[in-house]
Amino acid sequence: MDFETTLYYSILVMVATAVYMMSTSMLQVQKKPRLRSVLDSKGSRLNQLSSSKLLKPLLPLTQPIANMAYLKKLQMQTEVLRINLDVTGLVLVKIFLSLFSGFIVYLLTQTEGYAFAGGTIGFFIPDMIFMNKIKQKKREIVRVFPETIDLIDLCIGAGLDFTSSLKWVIEKVDRNAFSEQLELVLKEIQVGRNRIDALKDMSRRLDIPDIRSFVRTVVQSERMGTSVEEAFRNLSEDTREGRFIEGERQAIAASLKILFPLLFFILPVIMIVVAGPIIIKFTSGELIPGGF
Repeated sequence: MDFETTLYYSILVMVATAVYMMSTSMLQVQKKPRLRSVLDSKGSRLNQLSSSKLLKPLLPLTQPIANMAYLKKLQMQTEVLRINLDVTGLVLVKIFLSLFSGFIVYLLTQTEGYAFAGGTIGFFIPDMIFMNKIKQKKREIVRVFPETIDLIDLCIGAGLDFTSSLKWVIEKVDRNAFSEQLELVLKEIQVGRNRIDALKDMSRRLDIPDIRSFVRTVVQSERMGTSVEEAFRNLSEDTREGRFIEGERQAIAASLKILFPLLFFILPVIMIVVAGPIIIKFTSGELIPGGF
């Protein structure tokens, strides 16, 4: 690889980093403290962008892209972050970043191929930002899920009903990703929505196996007339056992992951420290006595 090719790749990496940082700052949307059915008066920055009078003539041009299936799926998944994603505003940001990154790469490289690659990277960077935030939120929910289930089980065992248990956990426990989702469910129940429908909506929104099991337990207890306390006790035991198994799996995976740095970074250094002086003495003739 010659110097010019190395320089081009370095420029692409720097431009991609700059576009990523700029798009991250542009896509800082506001979380909505109310129900998803009640729109915030201010809305998100993407909503403000799509409602701008200056950009309204461009909105019909974004409709073919905004109707793509993967953007609709992304809009549904961003409900995990409790934001109302405006796909039209997102498409405007994606087009702007694509043109900006492609133009900058073309000015630096004077090559259409690199400019196209830079524009493609700029177009998909907002999607990667949202997907990364969604994955982080889901990991946080899975991490705090077992403790939350234990607390709900203790509240139900103390004589509270399911709704009161949710309210106690939301008010007394430090705010976390799962308590935010439970708070949304509780608000929907308080305004008159059916408890089962609210829980099923949370299960669909999060799409996490543990949450589906939690909702399934409540639904079956509601329909079959069984004891909620017993159902939650069994679910609590299952979540603790699942966390133990997950910890064992991660411990086994850690021993395999450590092999790469051990073989390619640590072991060569040890070999250099141990065998280096021997090799130097051997090449200089000092290792073998002169009488032999």
